[in-house]
Amino acid sequence: MKRLGIAVLAVFCSMAHAVGWNYEASTDKMTGKKSAEAQTTSDNSLSFDFPYKGTNRGYLTVRQHPQYGLDVLISIDKGQMLCSSYDCRVSVKFDDAAPVKFSGNGPADHSSQTIFIQGAAKFIASAKKAKKILVQFNAYQNGAPVLEFSTPQPLDWPRK
Repeated sequence: MKRLGIAVLAVFCSMAHAVGWNYEASTDKMTGKKSAEAQTTSDNSLSFDFPYKGTNRGYLTVRQHPQYGLDVLISIDKGQMLCSSYDCRVSVKFDDAAPVKFSGNGPADHSSQTIFIQGAAKFIASAKKAKKILVQFNAYQNGAPVLEFSTPQPLDWPRK
């Protein structure tokens, strides 16, 4: 019985972050129009040097906003994602397919924890078929880490 409890606990812990996509809808206060968002949290935590030590998860977000349109965002809790106007590349692997290169843009507020992926429709089309997505980006003085996103169900977008 003790072994069964340990096995169940091990499975639960390994799936703790593989919760899948979380979907939210809201109304934009400025336009009064609906917006929608899907987000998943990385299975792994990045290990960065000082001053970004500690748990550092990644987030993959798809959003449709009445003012900003359709976007795919990659973000982290802390650290600096390198994304300049002349060089902002992200490699993405959907399930077992070959990695795909996407260009990116930094956010309008110039924060360094988010990259907006160019080619949102292409990204979403692949994410709608994938149960595992790997994302690699350049991080300031921390190489090119890989965020791992596992979802029991592929992205359901637009939400049905």
